[in-house]
Amino acid sequence: MKRSRVIFFILGLASTVWFLFRVIPKPSRAAYPCIKAAAPFMSSFVIYLLSISGSALLLKRSRQFFQRTRFMMAAVAFVAALVLFAFSSNIFPEKAVAAELKSDPSDFPPNEPMGEELGIFPGRVVWEWNPDATDENCSMQLSHPSRGEDGYFLAKNSNQGVINQMMDDVVRKLTGGSDVATAWTLLFTDLNKRKGLGDVPYQAGQKIFIKMNMGSGGWLSDGSTLERLTKQDWQKNNYGIAETSPAMVISLLDQLVNEAGISQSDIYVGDPIAHIFQDVFEQIVAHFPDVKYIDKSHSDLGRTKISEAGDPAIEWSDKGDEMSAAGVDYLYAEMEEADYLINLATLKAHARAGITLTAKNHFGSHSRDGASHLHTGLVSAENDQPYRTEYGMYRVLTDIMGHEKLGGNTVLFIVEGLWGGPEATDQPVKWQSAPFNNDWPNSILAAQDAVALESVCFDLLKTEFNDPSGPGKDRPWYGAVDDHLHQAADSENWPDGLIYDPEGDGTAMGSMGVHEHWNNDAEKLYSRNLGQDYGIELIGLFSTAILQEVSNSGGISCYPNPFTDQVHVKMKLQDMSQGVVEIKVFDLAGTLVMTRISDKILNGEGEVTLNLGDKPSGSYILQVDGGNKRHSVMIQKQ
Repeated sequence: MKRSRVIFFILGLASTVWFLFRVIPKPSRAAYPCIKAAAPFMSSFVIYLLSISGSALLLKRSRQFFQRTRFMMAAVAFVAALVLFAFSSNIFPEKAVAAELKSDPSDFPPNEPMGEELGIFPGRVVWEWNPDATDENCSMQLSHPSRGEDGYFLAKNSNQGVINQMMDDVVRKLTGGSDVATAWTLLFTDLNKRKGLGDVPYQAGQKIFIKMNMGSGGWLSDGSTLERLTKQDWQKNNYGIAETSPAMVISLLDQLVNEAGISQSDIYVGDPIAHIFQDVFEQIVAHFPDVKYIDKSHSDLGRTKISEAGDPAIEWSDKGDEMSAAGVDYLYAEMEEADYLINLATLKAHARAGITLTAKNHFGSHSRDGASHLHTGLVSAENDQPYRTEYGMYRVLTDIMGHEKLGGNTVLFIVEGLWGGPEATDQPVKWQSAPFNNDWPNSILAAQDAVALESVCFDLLKTEFNDPSGPGKDRPWYGAVDDHLHQAADSENWPDGLIYDPEGDGTAMGSMGVHEHWNNDAEKLYSRNLGQDYGIELIGLFSTAILQEVSNSGGISCYPNPFTDQVHVKMKLQDMSQGVVEIKVFDLAGTLVMTRISDKILNGEGEVTLNLGDKPSGSYILQVDGGNKRHSVMIQKQ
């Protein structure tokens, strides 16, 4: 008997016994998640037994009719028996799991953080949104009647200046750095401290590996030229799959090279499992010709061929129980030996994982030709057939997040949401939820805490893609889609008897960050935004009106920043000679917490001391209105 049938009988019998044992004494238990999980297996098993017994009964009746020379009735009974037998032969695990078990809002309780926050400002996630970042008229067509070729990845569809400014704001707000160079120094130093290397910044000659998301480059590009394939119908239908845009890579490299002063030759960029499309490569290399653009097979076309490391780097913690074809995986040497990783993922739903963000991005980091060996560690091994929908099951994404060469070596996690996507292999779609309102999502999200970042992105995705008939279906609502975040945050959520040790060195992974869900879809507030001293802090859309001037603070500066009780505001306002200024302090929920009127201004210069000792720790926006301008700056109370 096939293994799948043995499993079917065991699961079916166990599920039926469990269902009856639990529900008969107390019918209300039918709504419990464990009972919902058992129901598809039980119902399939019962239907199978009824089909088999019905088939046997019809065969017996057919023989009886035949013996009585009632040949027509015998034939009818025989055919009916065959139909029932054929039906029963197809009721096995593949069919039993087709009944999708979905989450409901109660599975995502608001503001209940778990885990250990990471980062300079623990648990901080920055979300930049600017509708001017992309061309809202982009048609996503290979050949538009008036716009010609019109994929999102073409330079004409991205506003590079706006995207650069968004990325500058991301790293400054994430770190509190006064400029981009300082921000990156803070990022490198903080990671080195967490790795036990001391309070040291980036050192000249150290290597940086930027992991893009470009999986379709492995099957939608010409193997010789790496040009995008667009001639056959199936290629046209897959034109412009949502992946890393060249504009994002250009913006990131601009910061590293032109602001942080890192040599181009010390930076690797690419997706090891695939190729960088030639049209994407040409846009990036025009700005940064000496960066090493990696490829698994090419050392020509301006690419650097990468090599498999000598020893396996990943030992999957399920020990083959869930992913029987996995066992161990090798990384490429250039990634394994990098001093720092930057994870540049894409904001997308996913037909197997429900969501695909920074953790899923590393399905392209190993040296195999594909990632099918990892699929049974996801919620659904096949597209849109979720069945591993109980919390507390092994999650391959947790292994990835905790690996010392992957999640543990990442200096910055970025999720590009400029275009977004309803599935890994679909085109971008315009988002309908607020604030996007039928436009591209035009967002960049980033954090040092990968768990916090994925939690915020998950909340965005489950808000947008919640319609089974919509472009993204309701994939983020698969049962237990955020279970890998629960487990990456806190070992109390690990499966019984399983230890996550992705290096296989006998040391269990620790917490990789903090997980929680926002208070509601409208306000989008996390625990630290609500004045708590633990949880996620989202610097994002809800404070856009206050933050709009932060990146152009001009004539004000605050010190010390971060501060404990008092902060000094130094003003040099060129647009006023004398008079009074109004100083306001807002929390990141937009609530006014202090107002101060000061007349200590002479020739536009002055200094004011504010006492915020009675306010909770966290980030605030200090706003100065003087003359004809408004100046704002972010301050942090420890």
